[in-house]
Amino acid sequence: MTEAAAPQMRQTKPAPAPVKQVRLRLTYIDLWSAVKVSAMVAVVVAVAILVLNIAIWGILNATGILGALEGVISDILGEGAGGILALLEFSQVFALSLVSAVINLVSITVLGSLGALIYNAIAKITGGYLLGFQSN
Repeated sequence: MTEAAAPQMRQTKPAPAPVKQVRLRLTYIDLWSAVKVSAMVAVVVAVAILVLNIAIWGILNATGILGALEGVISDILGEGAGGILALLEFSQVFALSLVSAVINLVSITVLGSLGALIYNAIAKITGGYLLGFQSN
């Protein structure tokens, strides 16, 4: 290589690659895939509900707020406060949290599958949703 050709080679830069664009139309959502995804989201929400309710109960119990609340309820209701105070025990709070988590799990899964069915019906009428993608 000659000395004159060396600076020329260092100065040339490769041309940037052209940006590729693709336009796709979303016309169908697989029902089984929608059920699986919504079930996974529902499991995460159910676990979050359980953990959050147990953590809130633990914090309220540790700070003495539950004890003060029990005192206020028993002062207001007198002898009839036993049934309401029983709901503030850990076993009752956990059971109610578990029931609400299961209800949310089922309802989120059903709503996810219904959403896919409704989208598929609308996509047949309108032609779907147009998406644009480009490479960097």
